[in-house]
Amino acid sequence: MKKEMKRAILGFMLLISLSILLFTGGCTCDKNAGKPPDKIAPTVPNGISITAVSPTEIKVAWKPSADDSSGVKGYKVYRNGTFLKDAEGTSFSDTGLTPKVKTCYRISALDKAGNESVQSTEVCAIL
Repeated sequence: MKKEMKRAILGFMLLISLSILLFTGGCTCDKNAGKPPDKIAPTVPNGISITAVSPTEIKVAWKPSADDSSGVKGYKVYRNGTFLKDAEGTSFSDTGLTPKVKTCYRISALDKAGNESVQSTEVCAIL
């Protein structure tokens, strides 16, 4: 009788566990549990190029950064030493610039854990 009761209880527990998994859509466990947090920044963006699109617009492009831990989320663009905008891809256009004025850019990479790389080497242009 004890064996039958144990089997019935185990069967019932298994049924409940399977029902919970089906109801919640599968495992809700943290796949990063036990791993140390990502504290390493992505590589510094390089290969930065500037192309004049018009007398008031510049296109800035760069090679993608790498991040072995959490992956690259995006980039931060700095113009003349001040944060300008976030960029998801590896290029952006800066419009509304003043002709014949030197404009300089630096790019940093941001990973999914929030780590920011060192800013790239500054690249400048005069339209």
